[in-house]
Amino acid sequence: MTVSNYSTTSANNTTINSISIAEGMPPSNVNNAIRNELKDVREVWNDKEWFLLGDGDQTTTFNYASSTSVTVASDISSTYHVGRRVKVIGTNTSATGIYGKIATSSYSSPNTTISFTFDSGSISASDSTVDVYVGSTYVSPAIPVIHDTSLGTSAILPPSQGSVKTYIDTNITAQDLDFEGDSGSSNVDLDSQSFDIAGGSGITTTASGQTLTVAGDDATTSAKGVASFSSDNFAVSSGAVTIKTGGVENAELANSSVNYGGVSLSLGGSDTTPAFNLVDATGYPGSSITGTIGNSQVATGIDAAKLADGTVSNTEFQYINSLSSNAQTQLSGKLTASNNLSDIGTASTARTNLGLGTIATQAASSVAVTGGSITGIGSPSSNSDVAIKSYVDDAVAGLRTRIIAECATTANVNLTNGLEAGDTIDGVTLVAGDRVLVKDQSDATENGLYLAVSSGAASRDPEHDTIAELSGGMVVVNQGTANDNKIFLCTTDSDGSIGSTNITYTVVTPSNTGTVTSIGLTQSGSEFTISGTPVTSSGNITINVNRISATKIGGGTTVSDTEYGYLANVSSDIQTQLDAKSGAGFAVAMAIAL
Repeated sequence: MTVSNYSTTSANNTTINSISIAEGMPPSNVNNAIRNELKDVREVWNDKEWFLLGDGDQTTTFNYASSTSVTVASDISSTYHVGRRVKVIGTNTSATGIYGKIATSSYSSPNTTISFTFDSGSISASDSTVDVYVGSTYVSPAIPVIHDTSLGTSAILPPSQGSVKTYIDTNITAQDLDFEGDSGSSNVDLDSQSFDIAGGSGITTTASGQTLTVAGDDATTSAKGVASFSSDNFAVSSGAVTIKTGGVENAELANSSVNYGGVSLSLGGSDTTPAFNLVDATGYPGSSITGTIGNSQVATGIDAAKLADGTVSNTEFQYINSLSSNAQTQLSGKLTASNNLSDIGTASTARTNLGLGTIATQAASSVAVTGGSITGIGSPSSNSDVAIKSYVDDAVAGLRTRIIAECATTANVNLTNGLEAGDTIDGVTLVAGDRVLVKDQSDATENGLYLAVSSGAASRDPEHDTIAELSGGMVVVNQGTANDNKIFLCTTDSDGSIGSTNITYTVVTPSNTGTVTSIGLTQSGSEFTISGTPVTSSGNITINVNRISATKIGGGTTVSDTEYGYLANVSSDIQTQLDAKSGAGFAVAMAIAL
């Protein structure tokens, strides 16, 4: 316990160094308390320069804040003010104390924060609390306390010159001048060392009196220094140096001429007819060479094989010489000059090579190839005429009697999964792709020709997926328990629509006996002629041959059975296929013929 633990309130002083001095204390405590009080007083006088003031009443706790600062839970900024010398003692900081001065001191409720500038050392982080003593030399920020025994007591006086010098000498002796460079750092002991600013290559330093001069040396060809730029060649703006326009003449360059392809050309010179020899030149640029080469600059001309992809010969190239106007204009004029292949000098040969026969003239109406089709052709009148779609459709309509179905239904089937591969219809196990005649649906709009699928819902046969294609069609059933080799006739009118019109089939039973006479059927050998009343479903027709010859179809044309059989290979609308083939073929034929 020290004097700093005593209270300024008498009643609060109840112990001295754990000795009770409260009311009613034992008599023996009186002398013990006096002895301890005298000890505390003596210790204060033994170190009378330093006082643990605290907040002026009993013990004050200085809490560790950093290696150079503490906090106190009261306002002591007036006594622990900036500039006051301090001594800090801690268990791990220093037993004798570290010295310095108060750098900052401010109060913000509830704490005063005090920071220090130490002569050396720092507060140990291991000390949660320390003791902070202030020197008796200063009692206010500006006026020191001088202990002058000649005055008989301490008095507030301005510091003497000697005391100031002593203070400064003492503090300077303990200070160093720290400095850093672009790399590295060091310090100078102010009372024993000198701070030297060294020059270097191109830099000279000179000290005279209290002045240090740093100057740059003039640069030379072998040494760095301060250099100037010729105003004839260079410009300087805002510290940036640039070459002036025209500031460096070609003659000033190390290479004032260029040798290219055996030709030496002076930079800045003029040569309107350089004698370039491309045979000697190498490393042509990948991009196009621009400019104009006149006739006089080409000795014998450029071989046509060196132009474009090299496929045009000199002879072919010379054909251009016979053109009297724009090439495209002349070609276009020749293409439109005539409308007939016969107008071409070698038309007959072109037709023969193209397989066009002996067509001598073009039809009176125009021929147009649009979107791959030929239009404007009338109905054929002879065996050699081109057939149009309507003619072919009419011809095919009479051939619908020979539709082959693998089997036919005998009752309603589920179209979503009843025509899958492996299903059985009329005793026939289906294979994907089999054509099936569906004729017994509860909803007659579902009847028609279908194709069996691997799995899932069946779809209508694409060759018979309209009412017009189904109407009047004769379906021959290939196999089945009930429908084997039966023929069914679609009796639905052709003007209906799939999905809304009922589709019906009637079995047709052919017979090879009997003679039809009531409807005007006459026989001449194996040929029958029908006139007058048409054949009805109630009658029978007997034909004494296996089938009708193709020459007896279409008014006795010359179409052979072999040619007629080509229709069996048509997989969709005949006109569509013919258009596709004629669109491309005709264009090629015209191009070759021309």
